[in-house]
Amino acid sequence: MSEIQKVMTITLMRADFYDSPAYTGAYLRLPANQNEMQDAMERARITASQPFKIVECYNNQGEYIDFIPENPSLDELNFIASRLEEMEDWQKIAFKGLVQMEKTPPTMQTLINITYNMDDIQCVPVKNDAELGEFYLDNGFVDAVNEIPDEYMEGILEFIDLEKVGRIQRKAEGGVYMDSHYVVKDFENLKQVYDGSQLPEQSAGNDYVFNLLLENGVEELKNNGGQCLALPASPEEISEALRYLKATSLDDCIIARSESIIPRLDNNFSFSEDIEKISILADRIKELESQGMLSKYKAVLEFTDCTDIDHTLDLTQNLNCFDFYPEMSSPEDFGKLALLKASGLKPDDIAFKYLEFTHYGYTMMEKDGVNSTAYGLVRRNEKELVLEYCRPSIGQQMI
Repeated sequence: MSEIQKVMTITLMRADFYDSPAYTGAYLRLPANQNEMQDAMERARITASQPFKIVECYNNQGEYIDFIPENPSLDELNFIASRLEEMEDWQKIAFKGLVQMEKTPPTMQTLINITYNMDDIQCVPVKNDAELGEFYLDNGFVDAVNEIPDEYMEGILEFIDLEKVGRIQRKAEGGVYMDSHYVVKDFENLKQVYDGSQLPEQSAGNDYVFNLLLENGVEELKNNGGQCLALPASPEEISEALRYLKATSLDDCIIARSESIIPRLDNNFSFSEDIEKISILADRIKELESQGMLSKYKAVLEFTDCTDIDHTLDLTQNLNCFDFYPEMSSPEDFGKLALLKASGLKPDDIAFKYLEFTHYGYTMMEKDGVNSTAYGLVRRNEKELVLEYCRPSIGQQMI
């Protein structure tokens, strides 16, 4: 459960919603796993059949990354982010230097291949020609000076134009200055690891709903270390984790840390949470995912402001009690829908070109109990909640 350092933030936007009021797409921090990317697609209302754009790309300092080509592939961009995340600081500087050396704007294929050529790069902490000239002289890299006998060197050094030496070397080598470093490559042509179609070394997505770091909660065994348990899990996988922890059952275990593919449930559980219930919840969420209902479940969790384990469990069985409008982002969108229902007009009626729906939409959303979520608009309908884990008096708070 190691932390991955995110190196860039992008914004995804569905192409046909680009000019829609209140639609802002979804941000995504890279590198991201498959679950994080899928969640961003859901927040941006993007499905497999719909084109989308990556409209912004910034680094961790909030600076626009200008070397990314227009309309990059999300998989390629995520891959290069993962390559950059693995680099040391000097390698990241060298990478930007190599990009600057390209004679034409680099493609994503070129950018990815650059990351596989970092062993043949020199990156020296100098920021101008004078400092570069001094570095080359001090390290014996200037052949003409090396031929001068040592007894004459002391008197000659003060007359050497260090800036000129650095400038000549830089031009001869084709190096560049980047972030107070001099970057130069020791090769003519890039190694072509990526062919532009099949990305190398792609990691498999996380096939879990919850990933728990468990510890034995029995007093005399607390310091025995932890063990990860990915849920849903088979009985054999649970038994293996218990054997490692020297625990007799999940009741003996406490949660040191939790991860989830559901953003609102990520790192949500207390150390003493009922792990058996979390396991049941994982099974139910996996079933919702197979039914294509995961986006609605996330929206309803946000709509109800629900994080309690009993409430989250009951909601998995009560999604029919909520109406979900994933393609709507604004009161204007809901106003159009409400007017269509009330008037009987067709969506392509010319009247819609001249009407302003925002105020009407706000009014109708308030009247119908509709709220906006990151995944679309949600309203509680008239169907009765069937409560399994929550007591009725508490369960009513879910609406």
